[in-house]
Amino acid sequence: MKLCDELSDFSDEFMQFLQQLGVECVKISGSRLMPPKGCGVPPKDELRRLQDRLARFDLTLDVFLLPQGRETQYWNTRFGRPEREREIEDVCNTIRVCGECGIPVIEWTWSIIDVWGRIRGPWGRGGATISRFDFERIKDEQPEPGFGVGPDEMWERLDWFVQRIVPAAEAAGVRLALHSQDPPQKPYLKGEARILADFEGMKRVLELRPSPAHGLNICQGTVAEQAGSDVIGMIRYFGERDKIHHVHFRNVRGSCPKYDEVFIDDGDTDMYAAMKVYHETGYRYALMPDHWPRIAGDTQQPSLASRAYALGYIKALMQAVGAKPRGPQLKALRPS
Repeated sequence: MKLCDELSDFSDEFMQFLQQLGVECVKISGSRLMPPKGCGVPPKDELRRLQDRLARFDLTLDVFLLPQGRETQYWNTRFGRPEREREIEDVCNTIRVCGECGIPVIEWTWSIIDVWGRIRGPWGRGGATISRFDFERIKDEQPEPGFGVGPDEMWERLDWFVQRIVPAAEAAGVRLALHSQDPPQKPYLKGEARILADFEGMKRVLELRPSPAHGLNICQGTVAEQAGSDVIGMIRYFGERDKIHHVHFRNVRGSCPKYDEVFIDDGDTDMYAAMKVYHETGYRYALMPDHWPRIAGDTQQPSLASRAYALGYIKALMQAVGAKPRGPQLKALRPS
């Protein structure tokens, strides 16, 4: 597996920061290369230039996130609108361009309301600023007109998309990594059926179009947030079937209907046990932290001190389970 982080800053200084911490590869949000509004297809020459810059810092571009927000690349597809016929061409061409640039994994999401309903506050260890989801606070929120959708219709729209992007990924030689729904509040969140918010939904989406190219982004935080989930068991189940193509390695305390996104070492999941299962099942792609708390004195954007803490913790766990070498060993001192 490869230590990864999000390239949220395209400056040389940030790339050097990642290099100094031992990061090997990065993920980018594709919308940053696809103006306006994250639509269309990313220019291949711009991707190549970015890869050349990353190479100067010993970094590779291993994960490309398809635009996920409102009015972006496949927005109308999520509603089943006629515009999806045009949008799917852009998505498939994006997959092709990524393949031609040698980007191995494409992450994607499936939701209309996207990540919604969280608030930030000083609820972390020592008063660190973290994100909290509390369904009681927003349970009466109504969907925007046309945004409400039931499970059958949502599965139909999702199936239409999967049947087209999986063959495109196979042809391009890339792997797809679907991020389960965040927050995983069931059965509905703001009028939207949360069909990808539990183990059964994650299994079912892979069965829509079985293929080595069709897999998951195991966002450990989101999986842990699923009420009653067996995080370690799910990692083993999907890992043994080679269906994990990307990992967000983070921790939470609690689960739906209320949870906190805490420090990587301060949540309910045994992170050493999780890392051990990734290694035992042969996981070989990018693994990265996510949703970093903001700590005292961390005035930098994007939360450099908190990210460094998480990256160091992850690298130590990789070494502890034997997934990464510990580096050259110092010779023992002997008395003269």
